[in-house]
Amino acid sequence: MSPRPARLSGYTETKLIDPFEIFIGPVYETGPKGARRFALVVDKRHVNLRGVLHGGMYMTFADLALGQAAWDACDNANVVTLNVQSQFLRSAKEGEIVEVLPVVTRQTRSIIFIRGDFQVDGETVYSCASLWKILGQD
Repeated sequence: MSPRPARLSGYTETKLIDPFEIFIGPVYETGPKGARRFALVVDKRHVNLRGVLHGGMYMTFADLALGQAAWDACDNANVVTLNVQSQFLRSAKEGEIVEVLPVVTRQTRSIIFIRGDFQVDGETVYSCASLWKILGQD
């Protein structure tokens, strides 16, 4: 595990298992299962030529964090992303910390509805909502 930046007091490194997520990590978390907040420190791998967080990286972090919340909501059953709706509100810069507290807004036997407002220093920079399919549940 990588050392946790001092600015993330109270956070621990999330144990990532997906190879792509490991590549873009580390990601940090705090809070209990079902109410975990996630954080990403924007580094040079995450930014575009303008030095701001790449839109695809926002979406990757969203898929990771909201996927963890979906996993929590269904007791670690296998889940896959069905849909993501994104709103890019402001750029995040290298060195900034992007945080999100995913919220399950609805859950059926086979679908989980989750949303998240991604913030830098309390300001929402990106917002998304996603649908997750619980595999094996039809």
